[in-house]
Amino acid sequence: MAFWTAGNAEPKRKFRFRVKIFTGDVAWYAKSITAPSFEISSIEHHFSDHVFHYPGKIKWSDVTVTLIDPAGDDDVVNQTLGLLLASGYKIPNGGNLENGAAFDTFAKSELIGNNGNVILEALGPVAESENEVVLEKWVLNNAFIAGAKFGDFDYSSEDMREIELTFKYDWASCEVAGTNYFDLGT
Repeated sequence: MAFWTAGNAEPKRKFRFRVKIFTGDVAWYAKSITAPSFEISSIEHHFSDHVFHYPGKIKWSDVTVTLIDPAGDDDVVNQTLGLLLASGYKIPNGGNLENGAAFDTFAKSELIGNNGNVILEALGPVAESENEVVLEKWVLNNAFIAGAKFGDFDYSSEDMREIELTFKYDWASCEVAGTNYFDLGT
């Protein structure tokens, strides 16, 4: 039954969500996140005077998380740069390239953090004395930070500083009403 014909029904709301990035702790300073999405390529097959289309490969699109930088123990800039350095990134120091360390590559296993998953949960309304209800749970499997924008500085603004992280991932798992979609059992 549609929500507009049922007096006690409520649709999913954009502001009821929480995000867990790598550590499993809720990123309370998350301002917004794009939900996972995908595209399926198509392959054309020409036969006689006809063109037939068949599905090709699926590609999961990047997910962007906008965070408010809380500073202190939860400093987003510090955590992001620490993860980058732990992944094997090395800054060429003083032009000394003799030892080859400046040419080491990233290790995906290190770049994805402790468990490599980013979790997005869509929450339902909470009545008094009830627990939060997770209506929809997305898991970005083997996610890693593919880009970071550390915000802007501006004397004319008193807004909080926003950090934008872009994640790439291998696939997304989704659980809705107890049904797991795209879950490989891991």
